[in-house]
Amino acid sequence: MSLLKQLTRWKIRGQIDQDVIDIILTLQSRLEHHWRIDVSIPTVITLLLHIANSLARLKRGGCVSPLHQPFYDEMQSAVIFPNVLEIHHDLLSFIPQDIPEAEQSYYLANIYSLLLEQDKK
Repeated sequence: MSLLKQLTRWKIRGQIDQDVIDIILTLQSRLEHHWRIDVSIPTVITLLLHIANSLARLKRGGCVSPLHQPFYDEMQSAVIFPNVLEIHHDLLSFIPQDIPEAEQSYYLANIYSLLLEQDKK
């Protein structure tokens, strides 16, 4: 299922609102045009859907537990981690709300997975 179809389904169900959809589409465009990432691959769709869920959860007053620390430590020690952080901070600049560190840890994990996949191509 396409990203937009899934976002639309969630909006119809009341799980997300149009503001979240607009942010996600902005992030998708940023990844595609600025970072030159193929936004049709499943890893990108997973990243963007995770962010959509996260933004909706935060609007409802919720927050996830932080990413499992050993995985986070592994990510931080990776050669590509500076690139992960660069993309992460860039994407955060398009989100008009503060994102708790626990939520951000999953954004980082998704970006990390995305860059690992891109390196294999």
